[in-house]
Amino acid sequence: MAKTEGTSAANSSTLSCPEKHEGAVSGHAARYAKVYTFFGFGHAYNFPLWVIFAGGMLAFSLSRLSDLDFDHHFKNGFALVPGYWYYFHRGPRRVGMIMHLATVLPAGILMVLQFTPVIRKNFITFHRINGYTVLTLLLASHGAACVVLPHKQGGGSRTATQSAEGFLVIITTLGMAMAWWNIRRKQIDQHRAWMLRTMFYMGTIITSRVINFISAPILSRIGNYYGVWSCGELDFLYENLGMPFPEAEYPQCLLPNGTLDAGFRVAVEAAELLTKPEQFGSSHIQPFGANLWICIAAHIIGVEIYLGLTPRETERLRQISYEKQLEAGFANPGSAGLTADRWGDAEKWSPTPK
Repeated sequence: MAKTEGTSAANSSTLSCPEKHEGAVSGHAARYAKVYTFFGFGHAYNFPLWVIFAGGMLAFSLSRLSDLDFDHHFKNGFALVPGYWYYFHRGPRRVGMIMHLATVLPAGILMVLQFTPVIRKNFITFHRINGYTVLTLLLASHGAACVVLPHKQGGGSRTATQSAEGFLVIITTLGMAMAWWNIRRKQIDQHRAWMLRTMFYMGTIITSRVINFISAPILSRIGNYYGVWSCGELDFLYENLGMPFPEAEYPQCLLPNGTLDAGFRVAVEAAELLTKPEQFGSSHIQPFGANLWICIAAHIIGVEIYLGLTPRETERLRQISYEKQLEAGFANPGSAGLTADRWGDAEKWSPTPK
């Protein structure tokens, strides 16, 4: 009866305002509505954000799949600035980097499907299986990243990058754990919030790459920035490039008998000079730690702003959570997951009467 009355009211509203209705579904707005509703979005503002952020994640992940050709494309492509191959060409870090690429890139592609509403609404079983697949791949990629993380390319500045990368591993793992627990408790609003946070945190690495390519020439122009390289790294780099070792620039690397002191460390200026590959590498390595921290902060703030600007969607999903938790027989329906009113001092949430 209520549905019939609601339909009648909607029809009478349409009949009473024919011009307004026609204007609402004609022209560019109607074509745009067809596009975003095709992907399952109910609001116009969500779609551009999905295109930018989910599209960016998809494009980046697809573009880097060629890095799985580890000894060719990854070695020679821009994925590695000059000097990094010294640490990844063999040993545990080689295995760790291959495992990281083989897990995080598919996870980035599949993650986009999790945020596509038409899939989430119409293919629920696939959404659940895909979610657990993404979770497993990301956890495996984090383990592999921890194997890679301790390398010391760049000297002292590497500690800033190591701390940022370690922090990313921690917050993305916690985000996934929170999202998983909340969906187990049918707390859909919190599951959405934590999955959004995790995806935005993961996107930090994309933003930091862009910022790094901008900051490297700026750092070079300012001048007087230096990294610390071992003579063994320099020798390995020049040998791989088929170039003679620059004895004139780094005479400290040579012992009195003329042999190389591989363990000795020298200062390498950060300058984007293609004729000096170690300086080019240093110009990209030195600012990366600071850039990564800046991007982490920007992504954390950005996703919280978005969540703060979408309270009605949060409330709608919490109402659905209440109904599902009530049906499942959970205690504290509407707050069975990790909610502020249950674990903090927020006002107790109450369902909206129908």
